[in-house]
Amino acid sequence: MTWIAWFILVFVFIILEMAAAGTFYFLCFATGCLLAGIFACFDIANPIQYGIFAIVSLISVFTIRPLFKKIMGKKASIDTNVDALIGKTAIVTEPISELKCGFVKIDGDIWLAQALVEIGAGEKVIIESISGAKLKVKKEA
Repeated sequence: MTWIAWFILVFVFIILEMAAAGTFYFLCFATGCLLAGIFACFDIANPIQYGIFAIVSLISVFTIRPLFKKIMGKKASIDTNVDALIGKTAIVTEPISELKCGFVKIDGDIWLAQALVEIGAGEKVIIESISGAKLKVKKEA
């Protein structure tokens, strides 16, 4: 195969990768075509070029693809709404016991709160989770 054909395939695979964004398979094939095209520039025999394409593409699938998936998978997630409350500190406004819910104040809002231990008014608590409109809290250490 000529080096021109290999480089045309590189561009075809790059276009396919852009169409199927995030898969990174076509990028691996483009890498294999690129290296095979470089070898074709030196008039290496066709079976060797095909072997290089196959081996480099396969290696790319197991090395480059996971690397790109890891890099592209990292998205800065920002908790919004009630999820943003988890981990924050609140002040108990009405005592909480194991059997009775109380109230806490956080960011100027009053929330119904539940805890596994007794917590008195005025104590600080940390929000562990949210279930419906009820906060699950624990004493601040």
